Amino acid sequence: MNSAPTQKHERRSQRRKLIVSILAASLAIHAGAALLAGAWIVARHFANPAPKPEPVLKAVPPAPPPATEHDQRLNAAALEGCPAKSTAANRLQSARLAPIALPALPKLPDAPVLPLNAADLSATAFLSSALADVDGTGANVGKGSNGSGSGPGVNFLGVQTNAKRIVLMYDISKTVANAATKVGVPMESIRTETERLIAGLSVNTRFTLVEFARNYAFFKPELVSSTTANRTAATQWLAGYFATTGSIPHGVPGLVSGSPGFLVALEAVFKLLPDAVFILSDGSMQRGTGTASTIPLPEIEKTLSDLQSTLPQRAKIYFIGVGASPETEHGLRRILANTGGAYSVLKP
Repeated sequence: MNSAPTQKHERRSQRRKLIVSILAASLAIHAGAALLAGAWIVARHFANPAPKPEPVLKAVPPAPPPATEHDQRLNAAALEGCPAKSTAANRLQSARLAPIALPALPKLPDAPVLPLNAADLSATAFLSSALADVDGTGANVGKGSNGSGSGPGVNFLGVQTNAKRIVLMYDISKTVANAATKVGVPMESIRTETERLIAGLSVNTRFTLVEFARNYAFFKPELVSSTTANRTAATQWLAGYFATTGSIPHGVPGLVSGSPGFLVALEAVFKLLPDAVFILSDGSMQRGTGTASTIPLPEIEKTLSDLQSTLPQRAKIYFIGVGASPETEHGLRRILANTGGAYSVLKP
């Protein structure tokens, strides 16, 4: 009688166990699937990282064209010619009286005041200028081969200037050497005068030397500062390579051969952006290339005008004539008056 309920109870118990087993298996399957899915997602993330954002490119302005050598020389000359910047220092001021006061100024006797006549001053200045220019040397030009003169700046063979970038050009042809000896100022004296000038240059002055005929040679191909080393080197260059016999010595360094002529040498000088150029010559400039021929004065005038236009400010051209013909001297005076500069005559 009791066996039937017992069997029914066992069947119910078995069904419960079966349901619990099925639920547990289902949960285990779902948990395993979840773990596998998570592992797959993590592995995929590390295997294929997210792409980095592309950088934003900004427009870069084009680089300015490189400065030419001429532009660099113009900028350097403009920088050297700039005035010094003014400086201001802080000062302590007080409105109170100082415990120590300066003594009172002594009473000076009354002096009569002379009347100032502007017409008299103008006439005096004009008369002084006219008297100084009687021999064609100009108001700032002295006489003598020793370069003596008054006033600041550079004084070469009686010609004075306040320029800071100076080139001295020497025509060392035979005709010039003979003419210089004839007037009593041989090339050796001109070399001595150049040495004196170099020894007295201020530290703010830049200079170089050029000797020319059909060929030409620079002491230095650029304007060098007036240091002790450069002045010594220039003096040694003059002693060893300055021509005194009418031809450039053998072995002179930096000689530009091939008979380029005076105008080519002048163009090389103007590339240095000088403030003043001294030219010692008889005015008979040789073309050089091909058959030697004298350059006509109109061509020299045009070349000077063209070269002046390449400078930040016009250079003063000081021509020291030796043995020039009256026609050449007259033409050079006119050219220098139009292009800036002065003409003087070499005198003992």
